[in-house]
Amino acid sequence: MKKILFCMLVVMLMICCAQADGVRLVEASDLHILSRKLVEDEEVLMRILRTADGKVTHYTPEICRAFVDQMLEEKPDAVLLSGDLTLNGSFESHNELIEILKPLKDAGIPVLVIPGNHDETGIAYRFPAGGPAPVIGMDEVDFKAAYADFGYNGARSRDENTFSYMYEVTPDVWVLAVDVNSATPWGSVQPETLAWIEGQLQEARQAGAQVIGMTHQNLMVHFSMFTFGYQLNNARQLQELYDRYGVRLNLSGHMHLQHIAQNGGVTEIDTSALAVWPQHYGVITVEDGAASYQAVPLDVAAWAAREGMTDPNLLDFSRYAAQFFDDTTTGKQTDRMASVEADEAVKARMLDFVRIFNRSQFAGYLVENIDMDELALWEEHMPSAFFTYYMSMFPKDGAVDFRKATVQLKK
Repeated sequence: MKKILFCMLVVMLMICCAQADGVRLVEASDLHILSRKLVEDEEVLMRILRTADGKVTHYTPEICRAFVDQMLEEKPDAVLLSGDLTLNGSFESHNELIEILKPLKDAGIPVLVIPGNHDETGIAYRFPAGGPAPVIGMDEVDFKAAYADFGYNGARSRDENTFSYMYEVTPDVWVLAVDVNSATPWGSVQPETLAWIEGQLQEARQAGAQVIGMTHQNLMVHFSMFTFGYQLNNARQLQELYDRYGVRLNLSGHMHLQHIAQNGGVTEIDTSALAVWPQHYGVITVEDGAASYQAVPLDVAAWAAREGMTDPNLLDFSRYAAQFFDDTTTGKQTDRMASVEADEAVKARMLDFVRIFNRSQFAGYLVENIDMDELALWEEHMPSAFFTYYMSMFPKDGAVDFRKATVQLKK
């Protein structure tokens, strides 16, 4: 009898310790991996990337490997990948990512994926000397088969119409993965899927589980210029279900900007793209009825050093990725300054301001030493420029940090 009581006490202590440690999730979004098998002429790819939005696409395989290596070290309860896994949905890129992710599966760390708008196009591209050329890409049937072991097969319940599913990480914490990229009309939660979601939320309520939502596109409008194509087309209907059943947190991506928004009782955290400086992923700890979120920059350079890499860009990756981000985003304003009627010192101030400002937005914070009065130079000399409007959307009254948050999951 004493032995039985002792065993029961040990089990109870183990349960209490597990609860005390909390449930730890990691979310990454917008990996945009591109297999090098598709790059026949690297300069063709680089010409495109230099006119793009700062993604270091040519190093995405290394970024993904560094991320998986970090997750094997951290051992979270689950890794959530919220869409745009690939650059353009090619079989080669998906298959390479799956091979990179397999060590997590082998280590018993669940990986939960949903497709983004880049993942199921049915058409993708390779990069030969003559310029981009189309290749056959994955469709939704291919995607489900390829990623069967990454959320789908282990799901508590699966939606019959899309790649949406409910995953029980622990009896107390469930993840609702909502897919709007594998059905028509694109970008909307289908009526049948909404009905399925409500059924799942009813089951979660009965089980006393807290649900955390995951979408690729945004549930909320984070900025006035990021609406159509960014927010779910019928976001209101999904948010109504969240409000009704006490879902307090939604994780998303798609914007590539690190940001947090609130609407009613729901908080949405948009984790910036893993493919874009500063290579953030989000760590979510669920404990005592609350979820704490922290954006963490991936240390690619440390991984490269451990792997014995010799590429100087990888060995100093944060600097390289930041410079590449500057060159491919704000650096493009240099040529446009030629038509500005102002002296070179003013132009230099304008360029320096937009560079610092843009970095701060993608990284998720407005630093205290940004002089927002410098925006007046853009409003005076380039009032109709994209960056003038873009910068005017953000707070102008001091430091704001969107890299961390605490969300009360239970009222």
